[in-house]
Order: sequence, then structure tokens, then C-alpha cells
Amino acid sequence: MDNEKLYEQRKTRVETAVHGGEPDRVPNVMLAGFYPIHKAGLTMAEAMVDHEAACKAMYDFYATQAAMDSFDTAAASNFMPAAKALEAIKPKTARWPGDSKGLDVNNTYQFIEFETMHEDEYDEFFNDPAGFWLRKHLPRTFEIFAGNENVNWYDLMGGESQNFLTSPDKVPLYQALLDAATENAKMFGTIGKYTGMLRELGYYDIMGGGSATAFDMVGDTLRCTFGMMPDMIVQRDNVKRAIDIFCDCHIQRTLGFCKATGSKYAWVMLHKGFDNFISEDDYAELYWPSLQKWILALIDNGITPFIYTEGAYNTRLKFLRDVPEHKVVYHFEDIDFAKAKKELGDVACLEGGFPNRIVQYGTPDTIREAIKEHLNIVAPGGGYLFNIQYSLDDCPPENMQAVEEALAEFGKY
Repeated sequence: MDNEKLYEQRKTRVETAVHGGEPDRVPNVMLAGFYPIHKAGLTMAEAMVDHEAACKAMYDFYATQAAMDSFDTAAASNFMPAAKALEAIKPKTARWPGDSKGLDVNNTYQFIEFETMHEDEYDEFFNDPAGFWLRKHLPRTFEIFAGNENVNWYDLMGGESQNFLTSPDKVPLYQALLDAATENAKMFGTIGKYTGMLRELGYYDIMGGGSATAFDMVGDTLRCTFGMMPDMIVQRDNVKRAIDIFCDCHIQRTLGFCKATGSKYAWVMLHKGFDNFISEDDYAELYWPSLQKWILALIDNGITPFIYTEGAYNTRLKFLRDVPEHKVVYHFEDIDFAKAKKELGDVACLEGGFPNRIVQYGTPDTIREAIKEHLNIVAPGGGYLFNIQYSLDDCPPENMQAVEEALAEFGKY
């Protein structure tokens, strides 16, 4: 079969499952994660600097798998940002492999939370969200914006805007932004090239712009987790108002990305909504409404929302039902899949859930039996995409082969 026919076959297989149907076999959309990087002999630090080598490692992995025809989708990127861009803008909220602070070259990318909006600054944020972002959030988040806390950005509205924008003291800031943008252009150009090459191999692409939902945006970027939790008690109305602002931004940004890239899918990663982290009442009032609003806005614009739940999600299923039928994909990391299949199988496509630990540390025999058992639960009736719980760090090559062989044997309808 030529690659174009193979592409159409894979596309049909995936989209049939996405829309609740039963394709010829269970689609394999497993994210290879960092497996190709490690097998190519690259460190994580090198992969964040040498974009050509990193993307070639991803491409070579999928090219090798093409003979088995086990993977239906592929990605040229492992979702790591460009280290040189980070070095230029100097974020205070991140650490990365091989950074100047000494993180190990094979460590993972790390997020550092702290308040960038203080508990008494909600009104300032509400009165001028963009101005607050420029005056407070950016200087507190990136070293290159230090010194801009007292800048009067309203000068841009008057006759002095030319002098304001071309002031000599802005040169270091502009140079850092130029360096970061140039490096990102290089990285995204390389990813785009290899994405096209994977398409020529016949692989379907379900990736889209990843983001966090509105509740998580407030907690991740403004108040941090330890600031937002007490706010939900003592400043609940302010939290709700901030979530509403971020929800509108989330929708606009996602639609803009999909329009610019032509993507039919949009991913959202749910950080703070898992079981027992916030109460069911808080989830119902503060978390789900903005997530549901985003889901519905995407569906109205012909885009398939890809909801990537993090942590256990067994108590949230009744909320996830409240969406249009067969228009949404739910990825689960930790779930009772028999329960999820029963409660959501007639509403949405389910994805994920196969334990990473079995792929990484099991034997080919244990992998084979575990996949058989897993598919017996999730595959009947269709509407399921095979994937592991989260991005794969590494595993023995024979374990990767065992996954593919087990899917070929037990994934047929």
C-alpha cells in the first residue's frame, strides 16, 4: 500500500474512533515521548538545543516502525521548549535540563510556582488585566522584564509613543526577545519540516496547541496553588471573576491557534481538577463551567477538544458527560476504565490509561497479558484510542516491540 492510501486508512481509523465508531482495529496513538531521544543517544539537554537532531530522532523512530504499521499517528516534537529561548528570556518559573543553575542534563523540564499576583491585587488585575500583565506579572516572571514595574504603559496612547518604544533602555529587552523569537522560529521551522516528512510516510496527526484550562491558568500563572486555595474560601467571588477572564482568553487563543495552523484538534491539560484535590462542589462551581464553555466553543467551530486529565478522575465522570455526543476525546491517566466506559462510552471517545510502569519495567509477556486485559475492557463497541498514561521516558526495545505485537493481536474488532 502506498503512503497516501496508508494515510487515509489511518485517518479513517482514528476519526472513526474519535466519533464513537468501531474501526477495523483499535487505533494506536501512543505518544513515544522521550523514547526516541534516548535511543538516539541524545541527552534531554541536547534535545532542547539541537532541534534537527531531536526531530530526526523522532522521525527515525516512526520511520522504523512504519514496516510494522502499528502506529497510526506520529509527532515530530517531544514538546520540550527551546533551551536557548529560555536562556534569553530568563524565566523564574522554570528549570530545564542542563540549565545554568545546574539541573542534570537528563532531568525533566520543571515548573516553579510562586505568586505573581498578590492576594490584595485582584482589583488592580480586574481594572486593567493587560496593564497588570505588563507591569506586574511579566517583571515577576521573567528577569528580562525587571525594571518595568513602574513603566507607564499609557504613554503608548499619547504622542510620546515613538520615544517610549525606541528608548535606548529598551535595547537589552528587545535583543533578548529577538534572540528568543529567532530560536523559536528555528525550532518550529524544524518541527514543521519533520511533521511534513511524517505526513509523507502516511502518519495522521492529531496534535494541537496544548494549554491549561481557565482555573489552572489562574492557579498556575497568577496566584499559584498555595495562593489560590485559600482564595477559594476568603475571596471566592474574585476567583470566579478571574476564571471568567481567563476562560475568554483561553477560547480566543485556542481558536486563533487552530485557525493559524489548520489544526482540527485542540489539547487542554487539566492540572488541578483531579479527585480529592478540590471538592466536588468546587469542581462543579469553579472548574467545570469554564472547561465546558471552552469545549462547546471549540465544537461550535468544528474543532475536536482533546481533554487530557492528569491524576485520578473517577469522581468527575458525571461532569464529563455533559457535552455533545461523539465530539470530544477524553484522555485518562488514572481511571477505573470499566466505570469510564460505562458512564462515558456513549458520549465521548476515551483514550489512554495503559500503565507506563508496565511498558517501562515489565516483561514482554506481562505487557502482552496486560494489553489483552486492558483492551477487553475498553475496546468493545469502539470509541477508544490506545495510549499510555503519560509521555514515555524510556523502555527496553523489546518492550516497545511487545506493545506493538500485542496491539496487532488483540486490537482487532
